[in-house]
Amino acid sequence: LDKSYRLLKLAKLKIENYSKALDAEMEKGKKIQRDFLPDQIPRIHGWEIAVCFHPARQVSGDFYDVFTLPGNLIGLVIADVCDKGVGSALFMALFRSLIRVFSGQINLQGVSVSGTCESGPNSSCDYHHLALRAVSLTNDYIAAEHSDEGMFATLFFGVLDPLSGKLAYVNGGHEPVIIVNHGRVRERLKATGPAVGMMPESKYMAMPVQIEPRDILIGYTDGVTEALSPHKEFYTKERFFSILENPAPTASKLIEHIKIDLYNHMDNAPQFDDITMLAVHRKH
Repeated sequence: LDKSYRLLKLAKLKIENYSKALDAEMEKGKKIQRDFLPDQIPRIHGWEIAVCFHPARQVSGDFYDVFTLPGNLIGLVIADVCDKGVGSALFMALFRSLIRVFSGQINLQGVSVSGTCESGPNSSCDYHHLALRAVSLTNDYIAAEHSDEGMFATLFFGVLDPLSGKLAYVNGGHEPVIIVNHGRVRERLKATGPAVGMMPESKYMAMPVQIEPRDILIGYTDGVTEALSPHKEFYTKERFFSILENPAPTASKLIEHIKIDLYNHMDNAPQFDDITMLAVHRKH
């Protein structure tokens, strides 16, 4: 009996030590993933950008990105990699890096990226080509090199010229990105192609939209609208849109309003999916 007790105690100690080591490794993964998200959002005169990122686990398949591009353009990304946990977190890093490379934000030896272009109201820059090329090349790489893993992402990528307010975007199977102004939903930037990485040579379209003064563009992942209450009730798109219909003066205020209502709905219920939002406000 004493021997059995000692063996059980030893086994318990080994399990506890393994659990601690695993937690430590997951914390490292969490920090590395955080480092892939922008540590500073670009500050743009006349614009405000706000974000919300709450992973359901230590690592996440959701991500957002905001980065400068040649010609003083701004790249805007919000995406949701399928599945959860470590696998989706690794692919999140890959998707994020490929979009940056193929849009021309990063120059790597041997990688052909988009050329530079001028910005401004009279610009001849082909925003459509820039956005379309980045998403198409990312899709083809993931589908060709990682088809066995069956990983894909719903992804919105927009290329914004802050001087003119012009935005060219590709929506690869993601939730519609919304443009609101004074509590009125002005545009819904719906999918212009399938989820990214599912099939090689998938067809995408890049679409134009004008961001007007006092417009707020907001993107979100389905972890927002599908968040559960303690009674297993979804937050729902209807409730989300009811918050959008209440005028918010800034991007950060709009996200704050949504978060307050969302977490009131969730109360003490466990968070099953990642919650991510990206809002962009043109002040004037």
